[in-house]
Amino acid sequence: MGTYHDDMRTVGQAVGELRAAVDDGRLESMCARHGLDLMVLHGSARHDPAQAGDLDLAYLPVRGTDPDHLAVVNDLLDLFGDHVDVMPLHHADPVAAWAALGRGERLVERTPHRFATAQMRAFGEYRDTQRYRDLALSLVGRR
Repeated sequence: MGTYHDDMRTVGQAVGELRAAVDDGRLESMCARHGLDLMVLHGSARHDPAQAGDLDLAYLPVRGTDPDHLAVVNDLLDLFGDHVDVMPLHHADPVAAWAALGRGERLVERTPHRFATAQMRAFGEYRDTQRYRDLALSLVGRR
């Protein structure tokens, strides 16, 4: 199990270390160890690491499994420092899942086409639940 520690790395440095871990296979090895099928970088660190407040990562496990989220987070903290924010996509609401997958960057994809399939599913769920979000907003406006 990983250890939590104060870390002086910036988000920009963490993104550089993330890219290195993708290139040398460390991130894929960590995903395999935890039964993760897909790892995605999303949020501001993807486009502007120097200004980002954290390193947003999202994952999908191998179908039919539910990995230990805390163990995943601890390993990612050990690899990339304290600025990591981790979302398990299989437990995310449709808005969060679409935000991560619609604009996210695939880092690890252990099953072919899992990223594209997850994107299509996330968009479908986002679209299918839009009427409920619209209704909730209209009810809030009636106060």
